Amino acid sequence: MVSFLKLVSILIKCRAKTILALSQNSFRQILRSLTPVPDGRTSNLSDTRIIYVNRSVQQQISFRFENITSLLDHPDFDLQKPTVFYIHGYVEIASDASVLHVMDAYVKRGDHNILVLDWANLAFGNYLKVVLNVKKVGKESGKALGKLLNNGLSIDGLHVVGHSAGAHVAAVVARVLKEKGLTLLRLTGLDPAYPGFYPAIDTHPISSKDAVFVDIIHTDGGKYGTPFSTGHADFWPNDGKSPQPGCPTVTLILTKENFCSHWRSWQYWAESVVGGNFVARNCANYNAFQKGNCSGTARMGLQATPELRGDFYLRTASKEPFALDDTGVA
Repeated sequence: MVSFLKLVSILIKCRAKTILALSQNSFRQILRSLTPVPDGRTSNLSDTRIIYVNRSVQQQISFRFENITSLLDHPDFDLQKPTVFYIHGYVEIASDASVLHVMDAYVKRGDHNILVLDWANLAFGNYLKVVLNVKKVGKESGKALGKLLNNGLSIDGLHVVGHSAGAHVAAVVARVLKEKGLTLLRLTGLDPAYPGFYPAIDTHPISSKDAVFVDIIHTDGGKYGTPFSTGHADFWPNDGKSPQPGCPTVTLILTKENFCSHWRSWQYWAESVVGGNFVARNCANYNAFQKGNCSGTARMGLQATPELRGDFYLRTASKEPFALDDTGVA
């Protein structure tokens, strides 16, 4: 570890002499991949939690699977509102900006119950081990949601959203509910993880069979994200590949900068939650999009509608706000 940290220091000092994008936080993901479990957590499935985000991202209450139904007794949990269940990705924790950014968007929107699956205790360390944890985390999470549904939560208002490996956890959740006769109306994958799922090592990846409407946003296809159409509606901003606009073109693998395009998916999603208008066109491929050989339009993000089928392309800005409205398909 000492030699690795020395290497980090050397690389950062050399940053000004090269075109390599690095920052003080560049190696966080790498360090987490070398950490079996976050501080204060255990690798037991019983330490996985569901977090209820109340009136701000700072107001969070954690529930273990075994006592999840007590969530329904919280005075601010409104059974008349739709509920979003968000699932983070590999080596992420619930207090990361990636999770808080999405949650804050829903808080600002103000019309959802907000739940987060905190599976950081099983999402750290060796990637292969984490891939093998996906199915068991998804199964127990699905059982927990089933308890909520059996005690008053409406399946019609439940929307499960997963980023990266979390998208495949979300798919397992949906399958568990379907086995109980409860079919999700909507399941969303944000740049679903590619390595370990194509071909599948243990868990079948997210697909259009998992819910009535499955929409996917691709931003790093062929690298960290899946390069295939897997939903009813697949959205490909900027061809769904890296580098996304505003992301560095030269990076070190597994650094924060290297994840930039992969993380654009949740940034685009969060912006759509607060009203960002990501207009896309239904096209055969990006070449057809660039030539204008497309059919109708749709909206990427929360505003995507369940009748959509096919592949949709658009352009985005290089910084927030990313949505370009109609300009993104002009």
